[in-house]
Amino acid sequence: MNIIDKIISYLPTVEEPKKLLSLREKVYNTLLVVALYTVLASIPLFGISPEVSARLEQFLWLFGSNLGTLASVGIAPVVVAGIFMQLLVGLGIISIDINTDEGKTKFDNYTRFIALIFIIIESIILIVSGNISPNIFLGINPIILYIILFLQLFIGGLIILLLDDFSYKYGITSGINIIILTTISIALALRLFNPLSPPSSSPSLFAQPTGYIPEGILYLSQGNINLGLAFLFAAIITIGILIFAVYLQSLKIEVPLLYLNINGEIIKYPIQLLYTSVIPAIFIYALIIELQSLFGFNPNNPIVQLLSPPNIIINIGQFGINYLYVPFNIFHIIFYFLLFTVGGMFISKFWIYSTGLDPKNLANYLTSNPNSPLYTRDPRIVEDMLRKYIDPIGYLSGFLMGLLASLGDILSSAVSGVSILLLIVIAGQIYNDLKRVDALYLIPLIGKYLK
Repeated sequence: MNIIDKIISYLPTVEEPKKLLSLREKVYNTLLVVALYTVLASIPLFGISPEVSARLEQFLWLFGSNLGTLASVGIAPVVVAGIFMQLLVGLGIISIDINTDEGKTKFDNYTRFIALIFIIIESIILIVSGNISPNIFLGINPIILYIILFLQLFIGGLIILLLDDFSYKYGITSGINIIILTTISIALALRLFNPLSPPSSSPSLFAQPTGYIPEGILYLSQGNINLGLAFLFAAIITIGILIFAVYLQSLKIEVPLLYLNINGEIIKYPIQLLYTSVIPAIFIYALIIELQSLFGFNPNNPIVQLLSPPNIIINIGQFGINYLYVPFNIFHIIFYFLLFTVGGMFISKFWIYSTGLDPKNLANYLTSNPNSPLYTRDPRIVEDMLRKYIDPIGYLSGFLMGLLASLGDILSSAVSGVSILLLIVIAGQIYNDLKRVDALYLIPLIGKYLK
């Protein structure tokens, strides 16, 4: 690890603020990150002729990527590096005590190092896979053009990495959160309300809006009642899934850990119902994209078809109820649902026991923390109590996330079900960050322990 530590010391980083920032300054800094990222995502790469499938484009929304611009790499390397480090620490491959300041600093440094490696890897993959292809008509040597494209992708990824670091230290939340929230929010708003169509060589296509609601109204005005109602109903379903996801995100389960004889008090520990958050759904969605990419996203390939969203509402509106009489379509719906729900349950369980969220680690933390009411208690007793709840909650969390993610895709939501879930989870994290920042200034005594 000494070699890695030496390399890390040369990596660019953002210094910690030298003074306590006001809430207004943090808000301004966060908006600055949004503005800079927007600029980054608006500058096209030099020497590129991009082509990207619609399915891959949905996946790129999840990771703040805008293919064909300096933000092509997006925040995927930062997200994957964070997940990778959690697995390495949770599985004991790397020994870091993240409960200490030194351990947190080391964890962050190693995460930045891994993120930089993933930036390099993703930049190469984008070029080799053909998603970022050079414009051969520029008259530049192809090898030089590939190098120029790689350097642009790498620099863009490095800037995003620094923006995330800056936002975490000087803003109200991490850059990852704010970029994901921005990209998915814009995509969702456009897919629901955009009355315009993308430019096309065919003038007739300019009259076809890309937003579900305008598109549904247009079909109704043209007398296509079934397809018009299908788009409007899909828009309602999208909003319904959003509301249901917000509700589930707010639910917590109070786990009784210790009964005190004094006044009959019961010590409870609150556990989020969605204990493993959106991680299981993201893993499955990423796996789907990888499998589809192996077959070039060919819509005629049965495997690609099977892994594509069923979109039954739009398909019924277009082909009628006979769409459900085709055996392959029924199998497609059932397979897609089980892939996310059953797969989500097992991935959730794996995530819990590989990242330190399991009953044993949580019990050791609660009984060794001087600020915990369970301090000095027997961790084995606490572990037994936690195990009764955490294991079932883990399975339920993975199932619920898979349920919402698959229903979004099955019922033709405006954006992918995973995008909706990630939007709600990130919005919840930002909301909690805002509450914490506010407490720092309104309640200084509490804020001292929340820092």
